[in-house]
Amino acid sequence: MNTIMNNDAHERARNLIAWAGPEALSSADRAWLAAHVETCASCRTFAENAVATIHALRAIPIAAERSLVSTTQMKVRRRALELQSQRERFWLVSVSCTAVTLCALLSTFALWRGFAWVGARAQLAPSIWQVGFLVFCVTPALVAGVLLLLRGTHLADRTGSYEG
Repeated sequence: MNTIMNNDAHERARNLIAWAGPEALSSADRAWLAAHVETCASCRTFAENAVATIHALRAIPIAAERSLVSTTQMKVRRRALELQSQRERFWLVSVSCTAVTLCALLSTFALWRGFAWVGARAQLAPSIWQVGFLVFCVTPALVAGVLLLLRGTHLADRTGSYEG
């Protein structure tokens, strides 16, 4: 049983050294690892080898080819321009939606007042001119919806998909 615990301790120490690195460890793990490495020669050697390997790898100069660097820079610039263009389009769509909403509210209010005035002049019951107002406001949206639905159905029949 003690051998299993000892092997688990070595495995834990090596995992902490290899995967976490000393800077990413919690203070409790760091203290446990320091105590273990102090008493275990094989784990101390593993830690020293890991540090030496990391230093050796960092000492190797890595240079990218000029074409790779320029291609990468071009792609990064292109992506930055795409993102900027998306932000500009989003801003334009947001402003347009706000303007359309405000215009719709103002025109709905003006239409309501106009229908009320015509209803009063024609001495119509309020329910009659209110239904007329509702039909007048809803009909364009219904017609547009039906036309779009028919167009989508037509495209689906012709191409087998709803995409245009």
